[in-house]
Amino acid sequence: MKTIILTIFSTFLINIIFAQDTILFKNMDEIKAKVIEISPNVIRYKIFDDLDGPDIIVNKSEVFMIKYQNHTKDVFGNDSDKYTTEQVTGNIS
Repeated sequence: MKTIILTIFSTFLINIIFAQDTILFKNMDEIKAKVIEISPNVIRYKIFDDLDGPDIIVNKSEVFMIKYQNHTKDVFGNDSDKYTTEQVTGNIS
């Protein structure tokens, strides 16, 4: 019984640890973050390792894609006013 409880608890903790958004920039930099806002021109986020830290704002034109913790993603095209949201399956790394 203890093994089952420990396994369930471990699975829960792993999901919490990996519950962050990932921002992939057009220059292929990747940041683990918590996205706060997406406006027509900018994206506001916090670094995942410093959620109490300052908001960081980047131009949306610099971002290729955002992978969210719920396994959806926003892919931004060359036209920064248009993007698509997709539901993906499986693990996102």
